[in-house]
Amino acid sequence: GFGLFNKDPVDVISSIPLSIGSSPVLGNENAPITIYEFSDFSCPYCAAASGKNPEIITSLKSKNPSWEAPIPAIIEEYVNSGEVKIVFKYASGHGTGKAAHIVALALNEQGLFWKFHDLAFQNQEDTGDLAKMKSLAEQLGANMERLEDDIKNNNYETQLSLDEKMAKANGVTGTPTFFINNKKIEGAASF
Repeated sequence: GFGLFNKDPVDVISSIPLSIGSSPVLGNENAPITIYEFSDFSCPYCAAASGKNPEIITSLKSKNPSWEAPIPAIIEEYVNSGEVKIVFKYASGHGTGKAAHIVALALNEQGLFWKFHDLAFQNQEDTGDLAKMKSLAEQLGANMERLEDDIKNNNYETQLSLDEKMAKANGVTGTPTFFINNKKIEGAASF
């Protein structure tokens, strides 16, 4: 009851450096700047950071009229020029988006992760529903037989767990959290 037997070994957790692993990457693999985005498809602020939640975007702009969604601007200004790559990592900000993340990782095998990324953020109310997330994948033209096989045969739960451990080890306490060449930026900060 006092955590005597359930302690996380701090020395092990704190020794997980940021690394790409098998995470989805957008941009030139040799880009000199790496942005790690710890995100959750069920998080409205993550969707706003990706330019996909009009209600939260309006709220953020009401507080700061110059607020601009960071992800689309980073892609346009820096990813497309080859200066930056974005690495997408999972952190359970709201905890109801795991089904979307599993489908997204399986779609990464088909080169459809980033298209699904945008669609999942536009359909946040369904991110916990595996059947609805598969339906979105089908809308994108995914090979559904391959998607089913990948979901069944690959242990994406392990990858999500490793992402969460990496997030915790690097002080991520909410989503979205970004690391730009190891400098941490928390929340849906303006571009």
